[in-house]
Amino acid sequence: AVLLRWYAVLSFALVAGNPVLSYDARTVPFLLVTLGAIPAVLIGARRSPRTARLPWWLLLAGLVVFNLGNCAWLWVVYAQGRISGDGSPADALFSLANLLMFAGAMVVVLRRGRRDIGGVIDSAITALALGGLLWDTVLLPQLTATDVPMGRQGALFVNVLVMAGTLGALLRVSLVAGGRLPALWMLAAGMAAGLVGNVAAAMTIDPVSGVRADWTNMPFLVAYALLGCAALHPSSALILQPGRPPDDDLSATRLAFLGIMTALIPVVGGGRVVFGLESDGLLIAVGSAAVIPLVMIRIARLAGQRRRAERALRRMATHDALTGLPNRAACLERLETDLADLRTGHPAGLAVLFTDLDGFKPVNDRLGHAAGDELLIAVAGRLRGCVREQDLVSRFGGDEFVVVCRDTDPRAAVDAICARIREMVEQPLTVGGESVRIGLSVGVAFAGPAATTDDLIGRADLAMYAAKQSKSIGTLSLALA
Repeated sequence: AVLLRWYAVLSFALVAGNPVLSYDARTVPFLLVTLGAIPAVLIGARRSPRTARLPWWLLLAGLVVFNLGNCAWLWVVYAQGRISGDGSPADALFSLANLLMFAGAMVVVLRRGRRDIGGVIDSAITALALGGLLWDTVLLPQLTATDVPMGRQGALFVNVLVMAGTLGALLRVSLVAGGRLPALWMLAAGMAAGLVGNVAAAMTIDPVSGVRADWTNMPFLVAYALLGCAALHPSSALILQPGRPPDDDLSATRLAFLGIMTALIPVVGGGRVVFGLESDGLLIAVGSAAVIPLVMIRIARLAGQRRRAERALRRMATHDALTGLPNRAACLERLETDLADLRTGHPAGLAVLFTDLDGFKPVNDRLGHAAGDELLIAVAGRLRGCVREQDLVSRFGGDEFVVVCRDTDPRAAVDAICARIREMVEQPLTVGGESVRIGLSVGVAFAGPAATTDDLIGRADLAMYAAKQSKSIGTLSLALA
């Protein structure tokens, strides 16, 4: 915290004092701020956990390249005697540095916001659209009027769109994080300051000399200082931890807003052409190429969420929440289907095994409901292991389970299932830290040509109660209807 305070005080003091110095005297404090951000980010990266260092290494690489660009810019000015280093090879280094900064910021966005991908995409779409609007209506006319070379226009175009999209995504993850991560807010503020610097540089270019106003270095210096502060802040080690998943409710209003943002670049660009104003065809092409994939990803994610929600609802409607087995409704539906096949002359026969646990209530009363639930889950798992893949095991209610068995020889199939159930009952179960034994009463009913679902379940139920009359705990009792 002490290092952060000293760094912030010195850096922002140098930034604040920059305008009052003469033009030639500004070089030293300028370099002190830009170069000073390098050790600050290096210290922050080394303090962070190993799994959280990648974005800081990328940002550090961007800072190094930025400073190489600054040195190249100063060399052009002082060694070659030019008025400005703008338009020199330094611009290529600045573009590379911006890409490294973009990569570092995107690592933060993707890891921090991976539980909020929908919100991040929405924010990036909005920022790209507004950045495109700014370019087409403000920056491009200014650059054209001042005869800025196409190379510099292209570099600024890439910088503005990339920084706008990244800033939008960073702001989203910062807002979701709230005030708990100051380092994240400083990182977003640094990106915003860099974007302001690029816009200010474009808007203040002298049409005669091609030189921008010197005060436009101020936003860039603020960006350097903020980046160093973000790295040194204790919360920098936490910026890659996934944020809480916010509600991703794509309401009609939000959907309409996204539609407007998606159409903004082509509509504004086309409208300017219709009214005889200059428009950037490259912006329309690149902007659409950037926005449309984001929209497709957004739609695909929403479609996936809807499918998962539908599957979850279907499972909730047809499966028991505790054991995961098909529930009473699913069992009755299966019986209706199988009985309908029998009526059409299907050769397979059908049997229903109605089972009830013996000794469940004493275990539940003595060990508690949690142990009772554990017992039901264990019995459900063992019953699944006693039947074939085509048979259905369902929890009919309470401690009752129903097995639906369909086979060309249902009696032989039932005998095999009951033999496996008998072996299962002989094995004790461990629930609530204790070994317990339970028994099973099984009633079996076979379907005739005129059988109905209620008739079949009713006969199997009565057979189960008949079996229960003559058995003891920890055994299997079987009765046929």
